[in-house]
Parts: sequence; structure tokens; C-alpha cells
Amino acid sequence: MVKKVLIAIDGSDHAGKAVGLGADIAAKYDAELILLHVLLRRELPRELQRLAEAEHLVAGDGRRTTPAGVPVADLGSYINLADGNPTMTEDILRMIGNKILDNSESAALEHGAKKVSKRVEDGKPVEVILDVAKSEKVDMIVTGARGLSNVKSIFVGSVSRKLAQMSPVTCVTIH
Repeated sequence: MVKKVLIAIDGSDHAGKAVGLGADIAAKYDAELILLHVLLRRELPRELQRLAEAEHLVAGDGRRTTPAGVPVADLGSYINLADGNPTMTEDILRMIGNKILDNSESAALEHGAKKVSKRVEDGKPVEVILDVAKSEKVDMIVTGARGLSNVKSIFVGSVSRKLAQMSPVTCVTIH
């Protein structure tokens, strides 16, 4: 019997599909649903840059804005350029993560899930997902087959593939 389902969400289309299936499973078994987003510490994918702009976290010209879209400060303090690749700082990443989780929670509730909790964590995605799965004593992990990772992950190994190999519980990967 399935009592707890963990869905790892990065904001990708495949993660959205994982929310739908995971929520359907949770609804069928009256299971608790845990939505997990691991902060994206690598270069911020263009999809999430657009989300940050759409949510008025940053302006299209690279400036932080108020919720009404009015620029309040240069984004310089929110961008790290240490390795030449622009990455957002933790507060922006957490805001994006929380927005992704809020959207996913709405979708999960529409699919009939009744008990939904959300977590934003920091660290290496596979390790964090497995740690949360263990600490929460989940019965199943659901994730998208392809996330927002760059081309490097094709050669190194994707999060979903590593989870399938390392997880002591059932892993469902959605295409």
C-alpha cells in the first residue's frame, strides 16, 4: 500500500507531468503527497529566468522589481558571476522554488490529492531527494525523465536515472 509519495520538482514540463501522476496515485490511495524542490545552484536555465521575470522577481533588463513590476534595485546583488556564468542568489532561487511548489500544489489538488506538503531544500539533487525520502519514510518517488539540466547531465547521468539506481523505494519516471 502507498502511504507517502514524494515528487521531485524542478519546474520542467516533465516535472509537471510527474505532479499529475503522483497526485493521481496519492488520491487513489489517500496517500500523503510531498512536493520537493532542490535549489538549482548551476546556471539558471532560461525557463526559470523567464519565470522570475513573469513573477516580477527580476525585470527583463536584469533589475529586481516590486510585485507590481517596478524596479527597486539593480540585480547586481542577486547575480553571481564567479565562474563567468550568471546564477541567481539564494533568495531569488528560493522565491522561484516556492513559486514552482505553489503551482505544483495547485495542480496536485486539482488531481485529487488531499494531503500535500511542500519543501525547498539545498544540496545535490539526488542526495537531497534520497535523504528526504528516507527521513519522510516515503513509499514511492515520482520524477520527470528530463529536467532543466544542461547537456553535461546527458554524459554524467541524469537525476532520474541515478534515483532509479540508488533508491530503496519504487521510483516512477515520467516522460
